Amino acid sequence: MKYLPLVWAALFRSPLRTLLTFLSIVVAFLLFGVLHGVVGGFDVLINSMSDTRLRVLSRVGATHWMPIALRNEIARIPGVTVVAANGYFGGYYQDPKNQLGGNALDMAALFEIYPELVLPADERAAMLNTRTGALIGADLASQYGWKVGDHITVDTPIWKHPDGSGSWAFDIVGIFHYSQGNVPTNNLWMNYDYFSEGGGMKDQASMFIVGIKDPSTATRISRQIDARFSSSASPTLTQTEKAWMQANIRRVGNIRFIVNAIIGAVLFTLLALTANTMMESVRARIRELALLKTLGYSNVIVSLLVLLEAMLLCLGAALCGLTLAALAFPPLMQRVGLAATPIPVTVIGAGFAIAVCLAIVSVVPPLWRASRLDLATALAAN
Repeated sequence: MKYLPLVWAALFRSPLRTLLTFLSIVVAFLLFGVLHGVVGGFDVLINSMSDTRLRVLSRVGATHWMPIALRNEIARIPGVTVVAANGYFGGYYQDPKNQLGGNALDMAALFEIYPELVLPADERAAMLNTRTGALIGADLASQYGWKVGDHITVDTPIWKHPDGSGSWAFDIVGIFHYSQGNVPTNNLWMNYDYFSEGGGMKDQASMFIVGIKDPSTATRISRQIDARFSSSASPTLTQTEKAWMQANIRRVGNIRFIVNAIIGAVLFTLLALTANTMMESVRARIRELALLKTLGYSNVIVSLLVLLEAMLLCLGAALCGLTLAALAFPPLMQRVGLAATPIPVTVIGAGFAIAVCLAIVSVVPPLWRASRLDLATALAAN
């Protein structure tokens, strides 16, 4: 602690330079925390997917719907426990900017397929017995202040209601979440029959969600499903829930590679900036360092003073940047359609480890120069 005033004085010898370097490091670690946090959030989401559920889509493409009759065919395959039809609804609330993840589903089958769904028994019964009923995810309900008993209208440019408009009325009968807190709940579920008979795709499904008894049979059942419909007018592509989620994320691009490339470029630039700052700091204090040596300070102590200066700068800025990232992360995750989870602890730990490495590497050039310092020449320097 007795050396802290020396380190502090060295940092603020050039306040503007220190401030600009500090802010650059803060921004870099804010970017690091948010981007790597999003990648970690996707990993958490993928890992939360079940191995006892399959997703059956049309092999032709996501916009090609399949006859509802396939549901019974799939249910007859050995190892399948239950099949739920899923119809994509889309839509928005009040303003096209307020997009909703709406889906029409076989609710009775869905309740059986998703045992981790947290929903009171009376709300489950109300959904099954209310044609215009809607189940709202907890995140979505919180966003719009909805509660059980509310009557809402959702508009969609895709499906026309029998009255000729794109407006669909719903009665909120339940608000759900999952037993795992890291699964997003920002969607609206409606009864499949209301959608199919009320203006949606009549007796068609955009996807089938399949429950299976044993995860080890997932590959066999997937192949059997696809083989059964390979020569039909609606060939299928069956994947486990995890594989389906990974495929959806890959459609956006190789997110991990993109993030690592961006962060790598930022950290390389930051290393050059920090090393230059430390070099300038040591160059401006050549006489001071020489004086410390004449007063009996060893090369080790002088080197530690320079290293502590870099550590204080890098770790302080990293703390600020990662704190800002932790604050911004939950709402950002909601913005991209994921659960508002806290930033992964591993990201925070990795950030501080990088900050320590950054400080150590950035002082190598100035420490090399300080170790070769000629006292007579340094003391005579202007």
